[in-house]
Amino acid sequence: MNNFMWALKFLTIIPSKTESGELPGKNNYIVCWFPIIGIIIGIILSIVYILCQYVFPYYITNVLILVAYVLITGALHLDGFADTCDGIFGGWNKEKRLEIMKDSHIGSYGVVGLIFILGLKYVCLLHIGNYSGSLGVKEVSTVLLLKFNALNSINISPETMTKIIVLCLMPAVGRWTQVFAAGISDYARDTSGTGCFIVKGTTRKHVLFASIIPLVLMLYLFRLKGLAVCAIIVVLTLFIIWYIKRKIGGMTGDTLGALNEVAEIIFLVTLIVVF
Repeated sequence: MNNFMWALKFLTIIPSKTESGELPGKNNYIVCWFPIIGIIIGIILSIVYILCQYVFPYYITNVLILVAYVLITGALHLDGFADTCDGIFGGWNKEKRLEIMKDSHIGSYGVVGLIFILGLKYVCLLHIGNYSGSLGVKEVSTVLLLKFNALNSINISPETMTKIIVLCLMPAVGRWTQVFAAGISDYARDTSGTGCFIVKGTTRKHVLFASIIPLVLMLYLFRLKGLAVCAIIVVLTLFIIWYIKRKIGGMTGDTLGALNEVAEIIFLVTLIVVF
């Protein structure tokens, strides 16, 4: 379980103990746990959602979900997203873009990017589960509720179950795209950085293993529409990876974090559109 504990420690602020203080080697399987860590984060967010909806109005509850998400992850990926926006759009060549991304200060592109990404995520979460017709509630959540009869005893509605499903899948999909990008990319910097051991240590075999659980869940929960959602996410993720490679020649820890944030938005918007 050392790889699991490292993934938990790396992606969240949840305290965890590993067998050693050193990072896993190149042939490690730490990235295979990324989607599972995402599901664990989603379960925590679901608990926050269930508890808060009995105390706060719906709009405030969704804000608190985002607050909890930022706290659990230590704003790791949001920081990478802001740095990527500053670097990609503020630099005029590869060297300058990488230099800007390494700067700890946030620029105007980063601020605007954070406003847009958090605002869009908030609006999507408001929509999903708020209306009985959204996201095919009868098709997904009601069926799931019937299979887990124990949940009916605590009066979880189909709308609430829909939101729980989405909250669990959203972080998993985002972290899967990081593994996907790392497995098909080179490291952009000449010197080591935060994402160096991930990009250089991830192989296509790791991508395959990391894809199993997200794909099975998407197919089980959404049937053929889930396959369509997966296809859209893969295509758009490939486009983003291509664009980043064109700008800086590969991936870094910042761009992996940025990809995670964008992929979560793609997932939410795609669900709304497809269903």
